[in-house]
Amino acid sequence: SGVGHVLELARRPVMATHSSARALRDHHRNLTDDQIRAVAATGGVVCVNFVPSFLAADPAEFTVDRLVDHIEHIAQVGGIDHVGLGPDFIREVLTDVTPPCCEDLGYGEIAPLAVLPGLAGPSGLPLVTDALLKHGFADEEIVKIIGGNVLRLFRAELGRPR
Repeated sequence: SGVGHVLELARRPVMATHSSARALRDHHRNLTDDQIRAVAATGGVVCVNFVPSFLAADPAEFTVDRLVDHIEHIAQVGGIDHVGLGPDFIREVLTDVTPPCCEDLGYGEIAPLAVLPGLAGPSGLPLVTDALLKHGFADEEIVKIIGGNVLRLFRAELGRPR
């Protein structure tokens, strides 16, 4: 697989920027538990994608709680230091760049304009923090998830001073 090949070649931490847990949603874009562990073993971060069809097959499960289920799973499998957010907010981009005449964007089963309720854009991110609190994550874990882990990786790998 492409992920396996990248992990095989990697000599530095790997960041999976838009990935969710295949154990919770069997989608080819999501990572298996072995892949999650392998990314974590590099010192990398798996960032959970917010695209609803990557999180669940049933539209009734397109919720922030389902998003947190994926975060929780990745944290359990790879460790709390190796999970982050990869929201995308595709709707904002596509709405700005796609002509109104083009309803079929060629994404197949992925509905690129679908969003989780309340998470159409960055202003909805406090809903994720609230859901993480509701699921029992500690404040320091939440800080890691919502940006701390990615910031740590960027500082370490891009050479910025702390």
